[in-house]
Amino acid sequence: MKQRTAIIALVFLSACTLQTFVEKPCDTLYFGTQKPDGGVVSDAEWQQFLAAVVTPRFPDGFTTWEGNGQWRDQKGVVEHERTHILQIVDPRENKVREIIEAYRKQFAQEAVLRLHSHVGVVFR
Repeated sequence: MKQRTAIIALVFLSACTLQTFVEKPCDTLYFGTQKPDGGVVSDAEWQQFLAAVVTPRFPDGFTTWEGNGQWRDQKGVVEHERTHILQIVDPRENKVREIIEAYRKQFAQEAVLRLHSHVGVVFR
C-alpha cells in the first residue's frame, strides 16, 4: 500500500510541475557610450533612446544592464568605455537593425556589437 501511495504522489507531483521548454532566438546588443566629440551618452539620453526607439519596436519586453567594455577602434586605439547592454528574446531582424542604425546615427557611433544566439525559455 505504501508503494502505491508513493507512486500516486509522484505522478501527482510531476503533473503539477510540468513545464514546456521552447528554444528561441536571442540578440544581445552592446552600445558604447563614448561620443567622438569627447562626451558620453548620458543616462537620460539612454532612457530616452529606450523609450523612443526600442520600446515601440519591442513592446512585449527586453532586458538592459550596464557593463564596462574594451575594444580597438578603426584607428587601432584601444578604447575603454561604459556600455549599455540590451537583450531581446525572439527579436525581429528588421527591428534590431533599425535600433542599431538609430543608435549609431544619434550618438555618432562607429559600431554596435550584436551577438545572436538561441536561448531556452521555460513556460509553466
